[in-house]
Amino acid sequence: MAIVRSHSTSTFSRIFQGLALISLVAFVRPVHAVTISVSNVPSSLDQSQEVDADVFLSCDGCSDSYLRGEFYPSGTNYFGFTQNNQGQWIGTSNDKTQYFKVGENDLFEGSWSGKLKVKPDPADSAYSGPGNYVFKVGRYTGGGSATWSNEVSLAISGPTATQAPTKTPTPAPQATNTLTPTIIHSPTKKSTPTKTPTPKISLTPTIEVSPSGIVLGTETAATPSGGIKPVLPLIIALLLVAIGLAIIAIVLVWKKRKLQ
Repeated sequence: MAIVRSHSTSTFSRIFQGLALISLVAFVRPVHAVTISVSNVPSSLDQSQEVDADVFLSCDGCSDSYLRGEFYPSGTNYFGFTQNNQGQWIGTSNDKTQYFKVGENDLFEGSWSGKLKVKPDPADSAYSGPGNYVFKVGRYTGGGSATWSNEVSLAISGPTATQAPTKTPTPAPQATNTLTPTIIHSPTKKSTPTKTPTPKISLTPTIEVSPSGIVLGTETAATPSGGIKPVLPLIIALLLVAIGLAIIAIVLVWKKRKLQ
């Protein structure tokens, strides 16, 4: 009885293991081996030079692939342009589907070979000027997963970036106290007009003897000295002369009448 039970248990265990193996084979997706290689890359090139690299892709049963040529000095700071199927130069992009496309239908017996046009991108921050770099080709899926080719060492030449001269700050001009002359207006001395002496006119009395012996008047004449001389003594003298003449005239007239 014990022997029959042991045999039943062993048979059931084998059946269960067989079913599990069948399920595992049915639900596990096959993993495709992807290999990619690059050749015909020059050992030196100018920073603006285009390169037609030969690429071989082996990917049996793969979906669409997107190829990008990558330059880098070290690590994963890649730079460079890759020309896509539309002739556009694509640099570093998060959208991997912009690179050169190798469609699933482009594979022949699980492989593809062709030219990939690439060139450096001297404007990229990962490019540190002329020097030694490494080049490789990356195969990306639409989701961004990557498979790398072999690495090729090369030298990139070109003009060395010159550092812009640093401007020396010019000190700001400091204000200095400048003495400004103050104009003081002195009072203008007014000129006093010179008083011109006015010549004084002296009247000199003039005595005219009229036939009747009467003094007609006197006239005071101006003297050169400009002063007025005392005329009273002169008037008296003239009166006396006039009286004397009058007396003489009277006497002469009287004698003449007497003689007649």
